[in-house]
Amino acid sequence: MIDPKVSTSGIAYPDDLALLKRVYDRICQERGIGAGSAEAADLAAQAMALFAAGVFDEDEINRSLS
Repeated sequence: MIDPKVSTSGIAYPDDLALLKRVYDRICQERGIGAGSAEAADLAAQAMALFAAGVFDEDEINRSLS
C-alpha cells in the first residue's frame, strides 16, 4: 500500500512541503541568503526540481543543495 503522506508522483503533500521548507530555511540561514532574493528563488526552484525528480529524502536533498 502506498503511504498517502509520501509522494511517489512528484506531487508535494503538506509533509513534503514542510520538509522542503526545512531544507530551504537551513541552507538560506547557512549561506546568509535573503528572503525574496534571486538566490533564494533559485534555491527553492532547485529543491522543487530535486523533489519532482523523485528525491524525497531530506538528507539527500540537503546534500544535493549544499
